[in-house]
Amino acid sequence: MTTSCKVKFWDIRTNTRADKPGKKPRIVSHTVRWTVGNREKSQTFKTKGLAESFLSDLRQAAKKGEAFDVDSGLPASMVKAKDARTWYAFAVAYVHAWWPHAAAKSREGMTDTLATVTRVLVGDVPGRPSDEIIRRALREYSFLPEDRRLEPTPEIARAVRWLEGASLPLSALDETKHARAALEALALCLDGMPAARSIGAQWSAPGRRVNCSPR
Repeated sequence: MTTSCKVKFWDIRTNTRADKPGKKPRIVSHTVRWTVGNREKSQTFKTKGLAESFLSDLRQAAKKGEAFDVDSGLPASMVKAKDARTWYAFAVAYVHAWWPHAAAKSREGMTDTLATVTRVLVGDVPGRPSDEIIRRALREYSFLPEDRRLEPTPEIARAVRWLEGASLPLSALDETKHARAALEALALCLDGMPAARSIGAQWSAPGRRVNCSPR
């Protein structure tokens, strides 16, 4: 991977389209534009909010001195998440990419939600640890940046190795049964009781925890 720290950002471009001659053009999308080295990059989003969020993430990565991949135009941490083959690898790379930019409360919610999903997106592989040990392995080791990790106990180390081998490929999420399993997991509290809020927003915003407020 060829990288560069020479990054420049441009204003977000608003894209419009006139459906009929003489009618006022309507906004159809928003494009984030930037350069890495001397190569122009762009990514288009349906809403301005998504475009602004993506541009903010890029700016923050550049501000903290992170190198950008010349081919994809993404910070190195984002490339790891993009190239992940299994759900476990993706979840770990995702958390590590956003950890420096997230507040403590956001980190708590993000790791909680992803741990809930990760424990169900696995295959039927012998030696599965308990759900509690899987959760601890993710939140106390895998999801932590390397400089914050303590030496894992043998039990946690075994759980991490099991997750690495048992995690489903990302392509498995194209299958209804696996997507449904993840949604159903998000719909429950840790005690197995239904969560109070709708799960739709939880799946679309993985940084937020499932709300288990009392009824």
